[in-house]
Order: sequence, then structure tokens, then C-alpha cells
Amino acid sequence: MSKILVLYHSNSGNTQKMAELVAEGARQLEGTEVRLKDVSNADHNDLVWCDGIACGSPTNYGSVSWQMKQWWDQQPIENWGKLDGKIGCVFTSAGAWGGGQEWTCMTLLSILINYGFLVFGVTDYTGVRTEARKLVGGLG
Repeated sequence: MSKILVLYHSNSGNTQKMAELVAEGARQLEGTEVRLKDVSNADHNDLVWCDGIACGSPTNYGSVSWQMKQWWDQQPIENWGKLDGKIGCVFTSAGAWGGGQEWTCMTLLSILINYGFLVFGVTDYTGVRTEARKLVGGLG
């Protein structure tokens, strides 16, 4: 059985909605137990419990919310090294197209990497961009 922690902070409720959808998707995987936790009711034991984490924060001035950053800053040193090799991914929401969402995701990924989580990128996006490539003969 896999154990997934969906950890998030939300200012307006949008990141919470995203977290709920991530948790819903994870629950569709057979043999998966999911904990959906806001940083206000999560603790270090949730990190030890999980096999993987999906971590979400709103984009605040191009970075993670102070609540999310504070949560990670307050993790006990005793957990250091106990999280190595677990899988991590991140998500964010923002009120504008150019609000620094990519920096928020990079910050969250950096936090996870520092705690020993394994993260990875994908080589391309799917959807409209992929369809556009077909129209121009694979260029782009």
C-alpha cells in the first residue's frame, strides 16, 4: 500500500481546491491511502508516515506563502535523513498569469530536495502545445 500526503496552504481557497483534486486523483490508485492536510493541522509525523508527497502553496509575490515556509522551517531536526528517497511533487495557484508560479514551484521543489525527497521533471507538456507541433510538422 502506498501512502500519499497532500500538504497545502491556501489563502483564498483555490490551492485547497487543487489539493482536494490531487487527493481525489491519488485515491483512484488501487492500494493508496491519502492524507489531505493543511499546514495548520499537519505535523512532522505526517512526513514520516508518507511514501510520497504532493505539496501546494499559493504564489505570494513570486514565492511560497509564509505559512508554508514556516511549516517547513519548524520541522524537527530529528526527521532529517528519515525522508530520503520518498517521491515528491508540487503545485501552486496564483491570481495572475505572470505572478511567479514557476518560482513558487521551484522553491517548493528545493525544499523537498533538501529534505531528501526525489523530484523529477517531464520533457514536454501535453495538450495544445503538442497539437500545435503536429500542425507545423513537429517543429517548435
